[in-house]
Amino acid sequence: MGTTRDAAVVAEPPATHAAELAIGSRLDELGRASAWLDRFADSLDLPPEMRFRLDLGLTEAVTNVVAYAYRDSAEHEIRIRLQAEGGAVSLEVEDDGVAFDPLQAERPPVPSSLAEAPIGGLGIHLIRSMLDECHYRREAGKNRLTMVARPHASDAPGC
Repeated sequence: MGTTRDAAVVAEPPATHAAELAIGSRLDELGRASAWLDRFADSLDLPPEMRFRLDLGLTEAVTNVVAYAYRDSAEHEIRIRLQAEGGAVSLEVEDDGVAFDPLQAERPPVPSSLAEAPIGGLGIHLIRSMLDECHYRREAGKNRLTMVARPHASDAPGC
């Protein structure tokens, strides 16, 4: 008489979705990058608040790269990567500009009124305030800023 073994139940690993886009180092590429991010968010049915935070991170990071990363006027390539896993979405912006860790920048003072608020200089603060995690590394001559967004209702994220 043979023995009967119960088949082991193997859990499937969570699905990972990833995408990559290369854009030129020009502000007019932001529309294309934002539309690409939106299609990725559509494919995952991401909530509106999460889409907003990711798009803000993308816009601010790319704007800073275009404005400050290069010492020449040549066009450079900026690579943008998205990866979704387990409810979180990571957004990485990679450039070959001068080495700069935006997370080491001092936090700007909070102005007492809108009239006293400086023009510019708040992009890094917005990224740190709106995304759940932020990481920087310099690798193979490239800056890599990774921002992570997780779904949440209305609590205050920050990194």
